[in-house]
Amino acid sequence: MYSKEQIIKMVLGALEEEAYKSEQEITSSWLNEQLQKCLSMPSIMQGDLKVIEKRFREKFNVTIGEAIILTDNDIEEDWFTERRKEETDWYYWNRYSSYAKSKDLPRNILKRTDSDTDEILARLGDPKSKTAYHVKGMVVGDVQSGKTNNYTALINKAADIGYKLIIILTGTVEDLRSQTQERLDKDFVGSISIAGRATRDRETKYIGVGLLENPRLPYCLTDQQNDIEKTPRNSIAVINDLILVVTKKNTHKLNYLLKWLKSEINAKNGYIEQPILIIDDEADNASVNTGNPEEDPKKINRLIREVINTGQKVSYVAYTATPFANIFIDPDSDGDIADTEDLFPKDFIVALNASSSYHGASYFFNEDPSNRICNIIDDAENHLPLVHKTGVSITSIPKSLINAIGVFLLACAVKDLRRKKLLITNNDYDSMLINMSRLTAVQSDLEPFIKNCLDEYWNAITLYSNHNNCEQVSNTMADLYALWNENYAGTINESWKEVCQALSTMEEPKVITIHSKSGNTLKYDQYGPKKQIIIGGSKLSRGLTLEGLVVSYFYRRSVMYDSLMQMGRWYGYREGYKDLLKLWLTSESLDWYFHILEATEDLRRQIAEMKKKKMTPRQFGLRVRASPDALMVTAVNKMKTSTRIVTRLRFDDKLLETDCVDSRPEIIQKNLDIFSDFIQQIAAKERNPEDIPDSQKQHLHFLNISADIVIDCLEKLTNHPSCGFWADNSQFIPFLNVLADNDAKLWDVFVFQLKKSSEERNWIDKNGRQFIRVNRTVVDIRKNANNKNELRLNANSRLTDKGIEALGLTKEEIEEINEKFNGKPPADKIYRRKRNKPSIIFHIVNAVNKNGLHKTTVLGWVISIPPSNHAGSEVRWEVTRDWFERYGTQLTDESEI
Repeated sequence: MYSKEQIIKMVLGALEEEAYKSEQEITSSWLNEQLQKCLSMPSIMQGDLKVIEKRFREKFNVTIGEAIILTDNDIEEDWFTERRKEETDWYYWNRYSSYAKSKDLPRNILKRTDSDTDEILARLGDPKSKTAYHVKGMVVGDVQSGKTNNYTALINKAADIGYKLIIILTGTVEDLRSQTQERLDKDFVGSISIAGRATRDRETKYIGVGLLENPRLPYCLTDQQNDIEKTPRNSIAVINDLILVVTKKNTHKLNYLLKWLKSEINAKNGYIEQPILIIDDEADNASVNTGNPEEDPKKINRLIREVINTGQKVSYVAYTATPFANIFIDPDSDGDIADTEDLFPKDFIVALNASSSYHGASYFFNEDPSNRICNIIDDAENHLPLVHKTGVSITSIPKSLINAIGVFLLACAVKDLRRKKLLITNNDYDSMLINMSRLTAVQSDLEPFIKNCLDEYWNAITLYSNHNNCEQVSNTMADLYALWNENYAGTINESWKEVCQALSTMEEPKVITIHSKSGNTLKYDQYGPKKQIIIGGSKLSRGLTLEGLVVSYFYRRSVMYDSLMQMGRWYGYREGYKDLLKLWLTSESLDWYFHILEATEDLRRQIAEMKKKKMTPRQFGLRVRASPDALMVTAVNKMKTSTRIVTRLRFDDKLLETDCVDSRPEIIQKNLDIFSDFIQQIAAKERNPEDIPDSQKQHLHFLNISADIVIDCLEKLTNHPSCGFWADNSQFIPFLNVLADNDAKLWDVFVFQLKKSSEERNWIDKNGRQFIRVNRTVVDIRKNANNKNELRLNANSRLTDKGIEALGLTKEEIEEINEKFNGKPPADKIYRRKRNKPSIIFHIVNAVNKNGLHKTTVLGWVISIPPSNHAGSEVRWEVTRDWFERYGTQLTDESEI
């Protein structure tokens, strides 16, 4: 007898199949007709049709763009021909795709995975080739977006096409290695792997793809409990089946692997003849040769290169969500030992697109005022300093964390309600993440306080949630009711009364601490808890999946792009409950995440543009390594062991803002005087264009100003180092001079003005010209604690208004751009890339403190530089640790102890 859920899944499968077969457009009338036919099926009632319709639309409307690929122009002629495809027995791939369909994976995603992995496979070496090769590539995807799904599909196809040995290099912790092995057991092996055994017997337990038919079993050198052993005795040539190894990036384990590969039974002629595929998961973690002595990635990097060097025919594919560090590998490096190249992806770089059902950085961090996902933590410093050292004591937890736990309980109740209505399926788990410290002792010390908080909530829920108007008879239920109104009421369909009923029957969450010394592991099975509050740090930040994650509390000070992105475990696929997602973080972290979102979007855009220009991965690497964002990654990594690094930087295709100014009165006045003299110098170039939107006509326009005059003004102005790398004139001015010598000989200059003036807003300069000041509220917390005399004008690193980079474009040009975005103003960078001149927009700022009692008139400026086509636009910088901490940020240790 089938359950209601099984019947609905069968109906959905049939509907989806019919939809893909249909040549006509999938309209509401077509869908209604199909739904009415479902009523003739046993157990399907009228009320079930709404559930079926909702779930069908969610699945069928999922879209996903094709991958973007950069390839070395010298790559050999395509071996992966249509004839080769036809001749190949796609046993593993067909089995995997059938299993993926049974797991309710939308067909569009499966189709795209098929085509994307074909493109990647074609760029690997031919396993039947008679000539040697070492292919190196990189696949870039979003955090928690399906990279594992992609490489799982790839290894299934690689097995079919003829690869003999498949090695998966996971992160540095055993939990992640075990989780990866468990997933591959289901998606590739077909049984619970037993290290060193391939024969089927009574102990073989078929799972996943193995349940579909009598399976072939790969030979597993590792299993869920056991990493690679010290002395494997198995010969690659003797084993008939293909071989799978899932091992950690750990010096001991990699040495074991290397010793086995180099042994006489395998490398009889000095190398392994059988084709090898190496997948480096979380490739930015430990694989990159940064020389950090604690984790010693330098040794790990060398060992991976030596593993590659043992084979005659090897394809190495690095998978990562944070590729800056990988791109910074020197493509011309010969490594540290003879005859081994570094791991730079010289042959191909692939940028995967996430599907429309993925909730990533752009979902959490956007400027939409209706975005209620993020909550700012501003009350935790007295409970736990943001920057703390070993020995810090915990005596209480902040109210914001107490509130987050309460919201988690509410979200769990709503998810349970939706599960009963079959609106959430294939997701039985609910998780909350608490990440507040890299110190394992602090993580453990937090646990009893979290449990006490949960106990207080749970006692009230047990006693009062069944009562009518329970919020009136219990203070704790009243707190939950207030959290309900603040976070969910009016935005979701469920009611407070329904939530109370769900709370009364809900399973109590378990609090668990996960770190290297806790001895705890995350297990999602029929015996484990369905609801968990998980406390942790670095161990949770690398690849581990928190099932059903709905509420996250992130109180960390990290400026490492890779760390921040990996810590974002809240990204992912949240079918049926995306409207419940909540994130608590500091304003500083929010600011960094906005910045990282822009940096990663720019990275993808550059891959797309360079693909059009048929540029190689090496050319792409050189271009990206010259970005300030890349310096943020490499400086943080390399300065752990070096006090000085040499790099090259460029600032084209950037909006640079003075969100901080020097607070010294003499500097403030000096800058205002320089501005006044500059405006008087270019007064003859002032224009009042007619062909601009009305929204721009209040600003002052000075067009086609010689670059030399603008650069001279900028050289005289005193910028504050907290504004970023560009604030150092000794480095920034040479960059502008390079631009002036090539494709930026003229600038446009603007003065930002309001439409209406008032006596309070007016400001008259030393030459008697009147300007209108704009108000900005001073932020008390310094942006960079290393710097003195900082007057911070905005908490999110912005000085100006959205749309400002359209200045310099005509009304027609702006409307043409807006039409491409359904009439809505796009991101400023779209306007920037339309312009052919840099621009500087001055702001006369009325800097006001929070109570409005203290006001200071200061000069701020914004520089918008379009992309430069000149290949040599970067300048050489020698970066010291002191300079980086002054113009970048304070370097902090993120390693877990």
